[in-house]
Amino acid sequence: MLPMFRHSCYKLVLILLVFALGLTACANLAKDRIQEELSVSATLPRRSLSQGQLFELEILIQNKNTFNADIEAIILPADFVIGVNFLGTQPAMPRGVNSNGDWVFEFKRAIAPQGAEKVLFSFETAPTGSFKTHGTVKTTKSSHIFDLSLNVIGVNPAAWKPGVAKTVADDYVYESPYLSVVKIDAVAEVNGQRMLIWQGTGTIISPDGLILTSADVVLSDRYFQVTDLIVSLTVDDKAPPVPTYQAGIVQADFELGLAVIKPRSTVDGKAIDYALLNLPVIKLGDSTTLERGTALSFLGYPALSKDPEILSQNTVVLNDFGAEFPFGENVLIHAELAIPAGNVGAPVLNVENELLAVPIHKSPVTFDPNNVPCQPLVDGNRDGRIDYRDPCHSVSLPIDTLRPIHLALPMIEAAKRAEIKIKAFAHSEGPFSNTAKTVGQDDFLDNRNQWKIGKNNFGELSIQDGKYTFSLRKPMATLWSQVAYGYDDMLIEVDAHVFEPVGNGEFGLLCGVNGEDRTVFAVSENGYFAIWKVTGDETRFIHQWQYSPLINSEEELRLSARCGAEGFTFAVNGQILARGVDFDFVPGLTGLYASTYDEGGMVVSFDNFTVSINE
Repeated sequence: MLPMFRHSCYKLVLILLVFALGLTACANLAKDRIQEELSVSATLPRRSLSQGQLFELEILIQNKNTFNADIEAIILPADFVIGVNFLGTQPAMPRGVNSNGDWVFEFKRAIAPQGAEKVLFSFETAPTGSFKTHGTVKTTKSSHIFDLSLNVIGVNPAAWKPGVAKTVADDYVYESPYLSVVKIDAVAEVNGQRMLIWQGTGTIISPDGLILTSADVVLSDRYFQVTDLIVSLTVDDKAPPVPTYQAGIVQADFELGLAVIKPRSTVDGKAIDYALLNLPVIKLGDSTTLERGTALSFLGYPALSKDPEILSQNTVVLNDFGAEFPFGENVLIHAELAIPAGNVGAPVLNVENELLAVPIHKSPVTFDPNNVPCQPLVDGNRDGRIDYRDPCHSVSLPIDTLRPIHLALPMIEAAKRAEIKIKAFAHSEGPFSNTAKTVGQDDFLDNRNQWKIGKNNFGELSIQDGKYTFSLRKPMATLWSQVAYGYDDMLIEVDAHVFEPVGNGEFGLLCGVNGEDRTVFAVSENGYFAIWKVTGDETRFIHQWQYSPLINSEEELRLSARCGAEGFTFAVNGQILARGVDFDFVPGLTGLYASTYDEGGMVVSFDNFTVSINE
């Protein structure tokens, strides 16, 4: 019996051992299977971006099971990152490139059961197109795919490479300067059709076609996303320029006010061999020696001339030199008299025909924008007509500011090295501080402040669920409402959230409301801001529409506007967007505003409205 008993015990032990091993294997298999179900999602802007705008990619990794998830890397594919300017990540991660050109970010993290990790990538757009692809999160066990989708509108195809610029030989003989001057037409798609929207002037600075011009000429704006740049060469100073090339942007800096472009194809879309180009080049001079009172000449194509498009030559006298952050002292030159519109980006030359400065739009000081002829491009006051009552576009205004050429040299050298960088925004003016005393507020739990409520042909104003909601049914619709708070100098603040976007609607704050007259502080869904004044049926900009990466209308925004006779300040989420002055400001009531442009259906809600004054 004893041997049989021992044999039975051995069999039992063996069975238990096999069972335990089986349980371990099943547990490991279950663990692997749970890790395979890691949740990864990516968030990108839903709206179309323009070249040079910033965007963020947010990746959320969630571990919803009972085991640690060991993350090793995040991979962004080559067809997504090609040509973009990488600004950084939060948290910081080392970046490498694999054999496929994919960007591989080392991300060593152990995510606890039911835990999550969020990663933020910051970029500056450069190439254009609709990008639909997939990224990867790699763990120690497997790979997890997430979708990426982004649409960028502009003039640079994703595959375009400007090439290293041809150098100018030491014995190069410079020709008559007019041969180096080009006319630049900006093209946008309007109602499904290509349309010339504005023009400027540029100067050829390399034999293979690098052209220095103004950033205003080549960058998109609030209403128009530039899709093409047509370059016309001057072959005869007594004849219209000849459309020759389609150009791409190599370098552009909104804040500096300058850009360098380069032909990317012929005007009919044929490829260009840069090695065969030998365009006439203008010589760059030394702008650091310029003095007040110096008379210089400029060559350009006036925008509103009644004559055929013939190159014009005129004289400009330097009035004074100004400082500008972050560029320093003597970085802006103000002219004694304004230069006609169309000459933005034109070459300003000395008697030796050396390029010393470029006209750019900064701050009008020698003319009244209300008293200059222009061609409004949009129905700014939403009255159904584009006419003299609408504000002038900045490109169609005269220019009284010049940028010295020595400020452009780093940009030009980068363009010669074929480095593409497009920056469509200015720096933030810093944090907005509020030390004022709150004298009025509204959480919209009721209508105790007697805001306007009701429906009309344009939409509906309603208070519900603790929100003041503007529903705009139609395109070109405007709704606004005032409230009985009015002080000589006051701070107005509100939380704003777009619940139903249409892509380019706008919304904001009002002050100085007197009847139909008002000052508007607005942001747009596509990331722009502006300050303007409505007087009667006319609209005048205090600060033209300008893009800011601080404005993300896909999230709630805290809008702040300080207004008074001594000046304005406009801020979003505690960061200053702009300052301005209206010497004709008349104190009045305050309020809220929303408007659509070419699409109806926007719904925006306001909450936590406050009015404050300085004690």
